[in-house]
Amino acid sequence: MSATLRRSFVWTAITALFLDQLTKILVYGITGGVEGAAPIPLIGSILKISYTTNLRGVFGIPFGPRFMYLLLPGLGALLVLFFGLKTRSNFLGFAYGLILGGALGNIIDRLRLGYVIDFIDFELRAIRFRWFTFNLADAFVVAGVIMIFINEFIAGIKSRRVKDKEAIEDETPGLSGQQLHHPD
Repeated sequence: MSATLRRSFVWTAITALFLDQLTKILVYGITGGVEGAAPIPLIGSILKISYTTNLRGVFGIPFGPRFMYLLLPGLGALLVLFFGLKTRSNFLGFAYGLILGGALGNIIDRLRLGYVIDFIDFELRAIRFRWFTFNLADAFVVAGVIMIFINEFIAGIKSRRVKDKEAIEDETPGLSGQQLHHPD
């Protein structure tokens, strides 16, 4: 990996981590860290700031003893670090940087506080849809994973096109001796 790509990956991770931690500090300050306080509307009733704490895992789902909430994200972060430093693509470097920064943001919360601060509250009342309250770290991880899927999808399409082109070239018949003979 070139130094430029490595810097891009590292700076993306640092920026994502910084923005995650900054927003959590700001939300804590604005709400006083009071869970269940009146939400602060950003876009009507659709998008609000609602301070909550998450003692559990992804989407608030419990998945084992407490140490697992640090162990699994820590192993995931190491894996992302490995792939992020290995990639030769700016796009993938950015995606891995988002994932690493987000993962580290939630790991820091768990180490520092024992829980993760969530505050982004998304709801579409017209269709009775409400998403789990989340934070920027979660959004960065999801965005990075989506970017990797998009990259793999596009790479798959390109690979199929190359294989199809090669197959067509292999199947093109040459001129037979009979076709070369022109009777007068």
